Amino acid sequence: MAKKEEMGKHLESDGPSSFSRDTVKAIISQFLGFLLDAYDLTMILTIAPVLAVVLFPPSSSLLATFNVIFAYSLTIIFRPLGSAIFGHLGDKLGRRTDLIITVLGLGITSALTAALPTYAQVGILSYILFVIIRIGVGIFAGGEYAAGHPFAMEWTPYKWRGFISGLVQGGFSFGSMLTAAVLSLFISTFGVKGLETYAWRYLFLTTLIPAVIALAIRLSMKETPIFSDLKAQNKIRKSPFLDLFRKPYRRDFFQVMLFMTGLFFYSYSLFAFVPTILEHKPSVFSLSTANHIYTIGTVAAFFGAVLFGTLTQIVGRRRLALIWAVITFIVSIPMYYMLMYGASIGNVAIATIAVIIIGIIAQGPWGMIPIYLSERFKASMRSSGLGFGYSSGIFLGGWFSIYVPLMHEYLFKSIDTPTNVWFSTAVLLMIGAVIVGIGQYLGPETLGTRLSE
Repeated sequence: MAKKEEMGKHLESDGPSSFSRDTVKAIISQFLGFLLDAYDLTMILTIAPVLAVVLFPPSSSLLATFNVIFAYSLTIIFRPLGSAIFGHLGDKLGRRTDLIITVLGLGITSALTAALPTYAQVGILSYILFVIIRIGVGIFAGGEYAAGHPFAMEWTPYKWRGFISGLVQGGFSFGSMLTAAVLSLFISTFGVKGLETYAWRYLFLTTLIPAVIALAIRLSMKETPIFSDLKAQNKIRKSPFLDLFRKPYRRDFFQVMLFMTGLFFYSYSLFAFVPTILEHKPSVFSLSTANHIYTIGTVAAFFGAVLFGTLTQIVGRRRLALIWAVITFIVSIPMYYMLMYGASIGNVAIATIAVIIIGIIAQGPWGMIPIYLSERFKASMRSSGLGFGYSSGIFLGGWFSIYVPLMHEYLFKSIDTPTNVWFSTAVLLMIGAVIVGIGQYLGPETLGTRLSE
């Protein structure tokens, strides 16, 4: 008992002992940064059928939608490059400087999508330019969490780290929810036809709003005390990024990479394919109804991340992740069957309940990522380790737009139905659960780790 109290006092001295104005700024800053990342991502995925009309010649709607999703997953592969670049700079120059650069780049490149010419105007060049813009977005988004997550965690008092981790990561789900809400407003204002014709451009310009707010906050922030101490003590590493692949740190990195691969399968089973399932036959929902149902799922995902992050401060990061992986594997197929069944008979209540469950299950474990990855890497290499470790899950997890169509075409088409992918998506989530479980089993419990070391 005395030893536990001593450890508690030891950790209370690790970072700020209570909330301050700087703590609040750091949390809001990263919440908005992650919101912007999700806002852009979800916009691409939820209006994929609209972009298919804009960027491609007339063809199968499902095939054209897959092409849009493939373009996005292709550009996601560039996120690790952004994490490597900006993670290294975050450990060399500071978290704050990084965050100013990344939010500027992310906001501007995302808004540039509004300036794209259509297929009718320039042919296939439209799609090529779309991919180039997505590459730019991916690079800056990869840098955004490399510096942002450590910044928020290093400003957070120990006893609040689980909750704030979930809240910050929940910014991603909140961004998805906001996208869906804004899309609903655009559909009601312009109609689907108007969205396909011209209003999609205005939709992408709205990404500038959270970017400007986040930039204003970041310009007023101070560097974290932990990084300032590293600099004062001359403990800045010469090559923090390369050190990830040297002993004794490379085992930690590859364990994190395995874990994050599984989590990306979790994420895209919700963000990429729930809209696809709701929008394609045998679903009878309109685009507007599908979007409303999906919006509710993103709200559930937000609360799932906050709840999971909070519980890890009590149960432990590793233990809860392992329990969750087992539950996820068991319920995946029933959840997605329920979703498909509700969509096929036009029952909004059934489909909504299914999406709520999927949102909580698929996004819950992400709630521990900011603090878990911050605890896995030393302060002197935290931006590099967290950023590239986070993004490394994309190397295998980012090709979800290939895995699901292949499973659909060659394994499960008769179960999916020819125009839907519900069963293949459930299998993707089950594979993710196995990988998450193995990744966490191979790693240590991090609750109680000092961030200043």
